[in-house]
Amino acid sequence: MTLTYQIGVDAGGTHTTAIAYDMHGQELERAEAGAGQVNTDYDNAIINISKAINQLLNQIDGDCQRILCGMAGLSVIGNAPQVAAAISSKVGNLPTRAITDSLLALYNGLEGADGGLVIAGTGSVFNGLQNGHIITTGGYGATLGDEGSGYAIALSALKAALLSWDKREDNALITMFNRIFEVDNIVDGTAKFYQMTNPEVASMAVEVAKLGDEGNANAIAVIKEQAELLARDIIIGMDRYEAPKPMKVALTGSVLANNAMLRGFLEDEVHSKYPQAEFSISNGENARGVVFDKSNDYRHFTN
Repeated sequence: MTLTYQIGVDAGGTHTTAIAYDMHGQELERAEAGAGQVNTDYDNAIINISKAINQLLNQIDGDCQRILCGMAGLSVIGNAPQVAAAISSKVGNLPTRAITDSLLALYNGLEGADGGLVIAGTGSVFNGLQNGHIITTGGYGATLGDEGSGYAIALSALKAALLSWDKREDNALITMFNRIFEVDNIVDGTAKFYQMTNPEVASMAVEVAKLGDEGNANAIAVIKEQAELLARDIIIGMDRYEAPKPMKVALTGSVLANNAMLRGFLEDEVHSKYPQAEFSISNGENARGVVFDKSNDYRHFTN
């Protein structure tokens, strides 16, 4: 009997992970490639996603039934069918569906159940699922939103440091950024900031978190502010549920997985409005969302 399988692709701002599962949800093989964020470098994102998929197709002796691609930045550029077609044309015209990386994470985090999924890594977004209906808040990109994301934390911390510099106040964030930018004067670091990619900016959030864990009040204030802004997005999404409202909230992404302080502030803020909210950390293997996707919107594309 010919092996049949499906492929889930988690394409993010720094790398792409493609995983093949049999039709019962057991992992078969996985492949990695470069960044797959379609709103920052569309052409390379499509190349990287296709490369990871083709690696799996070449490794597995069987028939791939469908490919689900969850991509960072898709909500910004839209045109999901055209993006799916671009990928399908490079992977043997197999039935393909393109969705946002946050929706892929939602499918995985809730394993098909109703509830909410918060993703906070380079960017951030809240997706809720109720009776097959998707509710989305946030996810507008680094310029317009991404509250609580690595990018937003780093940017807020840099703004706080520059304000303290202008006021000639002591602020450990100034010393931190001087070290990161390798400058003696934080103002000189701003030129380097404007040359950084979004993932590079977001990576500085780790240093802010370390400073917060050491008890620095300035770093803690930044983390609390961003946690409460992300909690606001969650509450807005939950407000839009119909009664009875699902109370499950899965958390995923590097910021939420690794920053216990931010999670604590976030959960406290949500519990102030919805005390019955149940939080859990998703396993983060978001490509697994293909196993739980109930959509029929997988299309055959031809060149």
